[in-house]
Amino acid sequence: MAVDDSGRIGDYAVLCRLGAGAMGTVYLAQSPGGRPLAVKVVRADLADDPSFRERFRREVDMARSVGAFWTAAVVDADPSAERPWLATEYVAGPSLAKAVASHGPLPEASLRRLAAGLAEALAAIHAAGLVHRDLKPSNVLLASDGPRVIDFGIAKAAVAEVGLTATGVMFGTPGYLSPEQITGSSVGPSSDVFALGAVLVFAATGRGPFGEGETSALMYRALHDEPELSGVPAALREFVAACLQRDPSLRPEPAWLLARLRDVVGPPPPDGTWLPTPVRTLVQQRQTELRQLAPPSAPNPTRAYTAVATAPAGGARFRTSRVVAASWGSGSVVGALIAGGAADPASGYGVVGRLVAFCLFIALGIFGIRLLIQAIRPQFAVEVSPDGLVVSRGNERRQLPWAAIARTRVVEHNKKPWLAIWLAGHPSSWPVPATAMFRPYHGGFRVYPIAHERRRPHRDAEARELRAALGWYGRTTYDPT
Repeated sequence: MAVDDSGRIGDYAVLCRLGAGAMGTVYLAQSPGGRPLAVKVVRADLADDPSFRERFRREVDMARSVGAFWTAAVVDADPSAERPWLATEYVAGPSLAKAVASHGPLPEASLRRLAAGLAEALAAIHAAGLVHRDLKPSNVLLASDGPRVIDFGIAKAAVAEVGLTATGVMFGTPGYLSPEQITGSSVGPSSDVFALGAVLVFAATGRGPFGEGETSALMYRALHDEPELSGVPAALREFVAACLQRDPSLRPEPAWLLARLRDVVGPPPPDGTWLPTPVRTLVQQRQTELRQLAPPSAPNPTRAYTAVATAPAGGARFRTSRVVAASWGSGSVVGALIAGGAADPASGYGVVGRLVAFCLFIALGIFGIRLLIQAIRPQFAVEVSPDGLVVSRGNERRQLPWAAIARTRVVEHNKKPWLAIWLAGHPSSWPVPATAMFRPYHGGFRVYPIAHERRRPHRDAEARELRAALGWYGRTTYDPT
């Protein structure tokens, strides 16, 4: 199992699921002393390969020697576990990809600091005998004190000798792959230097050096076209162009890059000020989210809400209210009738007054009828407990153990919150069909409308309580983003 029945991986308590990739699933966990960690658990098919386990063990040992030179340092690992796992420090900051997508390219001062940090990280990785092979914007995290490179070294173990047919995917990211990676030639540290140049172009311009498009087009341009460097600051353009040389032997080493950068980077800025203000806000939001995730030893955050009597170990129940819907619906219809009377020409109101009254009649009428229809329909409910979720609507009831759920998340649909779930395994094995109670939603299902019949403050409060319940009882599946 990736996570044991107590919600732990090794000695670390799992707080929530962060995401999944080609290697496996990543969880946010906490050490016994309270340190936040990112724990990556490899895929089951890779775990079943003895040669992969040996490579994983060897490269974990090498990764430990990298230290913390602008990388997420390795804290612990268990290559012998049923599903091998690796724990690294958790970096409370957005990825470079997220920061640029949200707030645009970085200013020149930030670019210089980014270039120096990434060059130093690559120097440390290469000195440990590792090659990253997939340096890209999503593998660069922006912390308050500088950038961090993640997913180094171990990614190499996932593909070495396992091959394309075993993994079913191509290793690396088009647009950041070096020419030798594309042609299948020998890959070494210079491939990471090429990717560094491509990452800096993205950070400076919001696009890669070979534009956008299909995989084949990006690979062709990387092999035959010159990189597009317009938009890269003049002080860094020669530096970036050197990294993007097609011939690996012409690319500089990270140590040379660091020596050149000393002249343009300048002294270290105060903590956090190397990033522009909007990105610093993203970092602060991540830090706040981390503090809000309740550790397993904290009091149950949902006990103040409706208890589930049928759950022996506790739980929380959420449900829509037909009484509230009927009350608001009836009041709105009465208001619509009053407004309709005021809109009548015989009411004595002027033209403007009757027009306003008519608009109110239409709006309140539609709103009231919708709520009355909602009151007539069967009631929705969701129970969150240590065993999983129970979703019901009227007499229809579905029980979903946590093992059947890959991810839970509170989402917004038509400007209102919903509980959405994504189920584990292949669709043919899913325990539920797509019915009125399980409405398809981006590969998953919308299963519970959160207080849609209530006013916004109550809706927001119930959404917060539901998030707390999901984070407490289903922390291995809960996605807080």
